[in-house]
Amino acid sequence: MSNACMPLYGSLFILITSFAYASDAQNKVINVALQDRAVLVKSNVEELGYRVGDIAHQTVEVITPKGYRLDETSIPAIGKGAANIELRHADWKQTDFGNKTRHLVTLEWQVFRVMQEARYYALRPLHLQFKQKKRAIAIDIQPAQVLVSSVLPSQMNKETMTLRADIKPKLRNISIYVAMLWLSSFTFLLTLVYFIWHFDWFHLRVRKAQPFRRAYRDIKRLSKANSAEIANTFKAMGILRSAFDASAEFTLTIERLSLLYQHCAWLLPKQQDIERFYLVSELAFFAGEQPKLSLIQLKKLSHQLMRLESI
Repeated sequence: MSNACMPLYGSLFILITSFAYASDAQNKVINVALQDRAVLVKSNVEELGYRVGDIAHQTVEVITPKGYRLDETSIPAIGKGAANIELRHADWKQTDFGNKTRHLVTLEWQVFRVMQEARYYALRPLHLQFKQKKRAIAIDIQPAQVLVSSVLPSQMNKETMTLRADIKPKLRNISIYVAMLWLSSFTFLLTLVYFIWHFDWFHLRVRKAQPFRRAYRDIKRLSKANSAEIANTFKAMGILRSAFDASAEFTLTIERLSLLYQHCAWLLPKQQDIERFYLVSELAFFAGEQPKLSLIQLKKLSHQLMRLESI
């Protein structure tokens, strides 16, 4: 009998061993599957304080084993959403730390339609997928809810239905800006008047008592002419000598310059330049030499004399 039971005991042992091996293999498969799943999922959104047109910011944080990346196609399409709320913008990024990866998904949901009463509206459910080569992790996130108030008042009576008056804007103190504007305008006008006087733009001060101003104006016109420079230089020297004669009220030569200084003491600061001018001009007019003063130098000298004349 014991010999007859031997095959039965052997078969029973083999069967028990097979079940144990199969159970151990199933545990390994479950462990591998658990290792491939996300270890943490967080979804956060402010629930209260929304009106039509407001935007609800939803933040989803998922931590997966290292190396997984978010499948962009699992993000809801822009413009899609629930009946009253649609997705306006989506952004995501991932950061590796240790043997894990943190995924941060930011969604912006906009409320575009409300009912007549305040109520909760559900966002769109999320089905996110994270892939690494041929492996994938699917995360299902239940739709969050936000409380949206109505555009209508809570009580439909005469007081709440009457339009309120517009809020008057608060007056700003602009006195400092007005003062700065007046000061800037005055400074601009004063500067403009000075330049008009300094450069004699409109010839406003050309009078008989100011021969050097007339001389400067005529020499400046000669400097802009396209005719021969030597001829214009002789003309400029003649114009400037005529201005000296008009100031002294008699004809001047280099020997009679002392009489000029007695009659026009304000010319003494330019005494050296005046005497050099008379020496060069007399050599040019009476000795036939080429003038050693250029037209630009004569223009500069007449301008300096004009300024002394205006003081």
